[in-house]
Amino acid sequence: MNILNNWKTLELVTRDGETLVCIEGRVYGSNPRFPSSSHIRTSPVTGYSFESNSMVVMTKRGSEYLLGKADPSETFAQQRLMRRLSRLGQKPPSTFNELDTQLTGYTESRKEDAAKES
Repeated sequence: MNILNNWKTLELVTRDGETLVCIEGRVYGSNPRFPSSSHIRTSPVTGYSFESNSMVVMTKRGSEYLLGKADPSETFAQQRLMRRLSRLGQKPPSTFNELDTQLTGYTESRKEDAAKES
């Protein structure tokens, strides 16, 4: 699988007003189409997943890229990418949403207490 380093997200708008998300960066891997360290722009991203705590994006052309280090000027690049994809309706394969806060330890008795107070 190809690795993208020094990557950044691009949000492009087509003539028809459709918003597309692409990624630009330096590609590393064994794919003969790309000499190592080539600067590329992916086709539109169609989804993503996580493998060993690393984000993998899938593109319209069927390619998969493991996202390495983001461009230093892109703060919180991975979170911003997930937010953009989520806005466009492209969700991760699991039901867990990394961007939402998750409640833990909220028992039924606490729900009843909260209902009584309101």
